[in-house]
Amino acid sequence: MEGIDVFFFLWAASLIFFMKAGFIALEIGQFSHRNAAYHCVLKLLDLAAVFIGYLAIGYGISYGLENIIPLVFGGFDVELGAWFMKMVMFAAAAVTIITGGVAERIKILPYFIGALIVGGILYPIVEHLVWGGGFEALGIAFHDYAGSGAVHLFGGLVGLMAAWALGPRAKKYINGIPQALPGHNIPLAVLGAFILAFGWYGFNIGSAASVGDGLELTRVALATTMALAGGIIGGALSSRNDPLYTANGMCAGLVAVCSGVDLFTPIGALIVGLLAGLQQPFTFKFIEEKLKIDDVCAIGPVHAMSGLIGVICAGIPFLLRDPSATSFVGQVLGAVIISLIAIIGGAILYKGLDATIGLRVSKEVEEVGLDEGVLQVSAYTND
Repeated sequence: MEGIDVFFFLWAASLIFFMKAGFIALEIGQFSHRNAAYHCVLKLLDLAAVFIGYLAIGYGISYGLENIIPLVFGGFDVELGAWFMKMVMFAAAAVTIITGGVAERIKILPYFIGALIVGGILYPIVEHLVWGGGFEALGIAFHDYAGSGAVHLFGGLVGLMAAWALGPRAKKYINGIPQALPGHNIPLAVLGAFILAFGWYGFNIGSAASVGDGLELTRVALATTMALAGGIIGGALSSRNDPLYTANGMCAGLVAVCSGVDLFTPIGALIVGLLAGLQQPFTFKFIEEKLKIDDVCAIGPVHAMSGLIGVICAGIPFLLRDPSATSFVGQVLGAVIISLIAIIGGAILYKGLDATIGLRVSKEVEEVGLDEGVLQVSAYTND
């Protein structure tokens, strides 16, 4: 590996790491100020859980168990170390999506354990299939350049299963009818979306295997930019310019473009982003009204559905520079397998945690707010 490629991988890892700040801001702004500090603790702990679980076993599941000893004891070469640093950030991104679905009601310990298992076992199984040669060995032609399926479809569905296992917030449904529970800081949420978009250039461009002559990197950057624009327009159109749907639309477009970002034409990327932004209100309504899942920060539409759209669109020839580069059937099969792993694995994991140590804080704590009820602190002062 050339020195410039090592730097490139570590640059990408750094930008993806900074996306954590975007996730925190985007999510906190969408719910009550009484739970903001507690949510920060969850975000910090899931980061630690993933780093530990992925080092101990996750990377080995993804790319070969023989890599565990050199990683744990420091005997790795530069290529293994650089690749690990980039891929552990992808794992962290997949797991942190879960928090957006379980906000304002989950206990810290089961959340940490869940993040440890998802980041150390469940996600690496999917990563092995997508990037570790698993689908190829099964004869499935699946293309997922930067993780619409491996990271976002998977993470969004696991998060929805966790939210289902938890049950809705106390005030979410009255006589079976979902109630709007407005967030406390829209500008903070929008700022978070912009931070995520900034980090997404590392997420997508950094998925290249090397710097090369720069052409692939430039194509990926342009497709990322056009999908971002399409997502904003789609979110604004379908929500009549609601600021949260518009900001989340930007993220949805970026989620969707990941799978085929190296292959989409600029116009194709714009269309993919537009579709992802447009579907948000309808998917969110289906999740909360039909499925009765309290998806606090809209991880269903932004990650799960947009990830699915991106995976499928990466198999549609007219959106691609090279129509023969992917297989529509392979994309569908890959999406189905990833979805089944996420849904079944997530349901078993979080229902199991609920049955053993309990997932949810008490009604009294939820009523007063998790900052005061658990941490005895406040994210904001009255001064």
